[in-house]
Amino acid sequence: MSQKSSAPLSKFNLALALLWLVDVVVTVAGYLILTASNATQADFYTSQSADYVAYFSAQSGSNLGATLIGAGVIGFIITLAAHVVSRSIKSAAAVATGTPTDAVDAEPDFDVDDSEFAAAEPTPAAASADDAPTAAAFSDADADAPYGSTPPR
Repeated sequence: MSQKSSAPLSKFNLALALLWLVDVVVTVAGYLILTASNATQADFYTSQSADYVAYFSAQSGSNLGATLIGAGVIGFIITLAAHVVSRSIKSAAAVATGTPTDAVDAEPDFDVDDSEFAAAEPTPAAASADDAPTAAAFSDADADAPYGSTPPR
């Protein structure tokens, strides 16, 4: 019995999913630490306690929470950039192999006969030599005239 890769799991990028999960966990943990420490500081101020160890630990907690929130936001930006890069690599690989990447690429290619359109338009090589001006038709006055102006004849 041979092993087959399942289609949905082969398209799932586990590393990016873990990065998104870590970003969410770090940001939420930072928010929870920040709000708990701010609540402890508010309680310290309202009770007018002299327990400065609790006060300094609450300040440290607020600092740690804000730092974790910042790290989570930066992690979101980096993970989004990694997601974009991996998607572009996947799209480039799909284009190289010829597989469609979007529904637009998957549309059928309509076979249109362009021969009737090609016959109606003359090609530059088919233009006759009689249409082209000769060097004798130009004078020195034509060469000195500004572009777009026609000298009187």
